[in-house]
Amino acid sequence: MISRSVVLLVLWVALWGELSVANVASGVVAVSLVTWLFIHRGGPEYGLRPWGALVAVATVGWSLVTSSARVVLAVLAPTPARTSTSIQTVRLEGGSVFVASVVANAITLTPGTMSLDLDRQTLELSVHVLGNVETNAFRRDVLSLERTIARAVRERGVR
Repeated sequence: MISRSVVLLVLWVALWGELSVANVASGVVAVSLVTWLFIHRGGPEYGLRPWGALVAVATVGWSLVTSSARVVLAVLAPTPARTSTSIQTVRLEGGSVFVASVVANAITLTPGTMSLDLDRQTLELSVHVLGNVETNAFRRDVLSLERTIARAVRERGVR
């Protein structure tokens, strides 16, 4: 908690571009307010596994490259198959709302896809997809991403 607050304070001062008493004091107030408002107390706390995180970043990075190429192709040479859209629904298997949220955000980050809804009870994820996709292949890709993200984080216990 303290290290997070120090990092936020350093970022605050860096964004202002000048180390001054006013910037530090306003940073302390801002960090205190953000911590009080947005830090969830209770529930599991997660840590990062370095190797798993590296694999997850590489996986998402590769997905960004390949998806960007598909979107560019759809824009430069549109066909009905490239420009069609659909909503795909995948029920995630991991059981963690945190991992499901990271998966949904990684999918939204990828060009040509947008996470629409994540049901917290069933972990059913709805995704808007550009281009003609095969439903089972899309499901396999999302579940593979979920397993990759799950290997990147570990639950440290309940706070």
